[in-house]
Amino acid sequence: MYDELDVLQAINDHAIWACALGALAFLANWTYFYACVQGARRDRCSPMALWGTTIFIAHDGSFLVNAEHWWTDYDGVAGAWMLPLFWCGLIVTFSFEAVFFSQTVRYGRNEYAPRLTQGQWTAYCVAALAVGIIFFAVAKAYLDDPIYLMTFLVTYAMCAPATFQAVARRGDSAGLSPLLTTTYLLIGVFFVGLTTGVIGSEPAGAPFRDGLWLLCSVVVLAMAVVLIRLQRTLPPPGTTFVGRDGRAGHEAESRAR
Repeated sequence: MYDELDVLQAINDHAIWACALGALAFLANWTYFYACVQGARRDRCSPMALWGTTIFIAHDGSFLVNAEHWWTDYDGVAGAWMLPLFWCGLIVTFSFEAVFFSQTVRYGRNEYAPRLTQGQWTAYCVAALAVGIIFFAVAKAYLDDPIYLMTFLVTYAMCAPATFQAVARRGDSAGLSPLLTTTYLLIGVFFVGLTTGVIGSEPAGAPFRDGLWLLCSVVVLAMAVVLIRLQRTLPPPGTTFVGRDGRAGHEAESRAR
């Protein structure tokens, strides 16, 4: 898909912009994840769909376990300083993802599988995590994305559908907040600015100004805007709603049990 050495050179040639946008993207990401944890604890609900959490853990965890590769195998390569910085940043995101998983285990049973015992639900979550890790490892082995730039956009994009699924099930704004939805949008703005605006300004960055990449960027930013709109228009947590079949949906007490 792209030559990582040429891309790292492009990053090195635009070091100030690359560092600024990369740092802002990570800061927005950390704040977004904090808001997810905060909302889940406040409303006693899972922070997002389980499948999303398992993919995020697999993605960031696979990058972290290859620490030696990022810290030593690119010695002497222009722009290679970005890879250890990226590795350090993912330590924070992975830590938040571990909390996501624990919150899903703790709060998710009543929401997604009320007929299971807590032990059965925990076993299910662990099995889902194992499957997510295995399938991501297989997919990554066949992707031509050596420094994870493409997969970062993909995993970022998964956050919105993982949240939409939970919102559709609840029918209210449980787990959401203005901080969460705003910072989610900012992650996309800064990352697209880094990849398309900075890397894409050089010949080596041609894949980041390809029509499909641009389309994906527009779609994920549009989903972020929709998430902001949902947070502003949905009723507050615990509001009883009626589904299309005329049956009442959950109430706050169902999450409190």
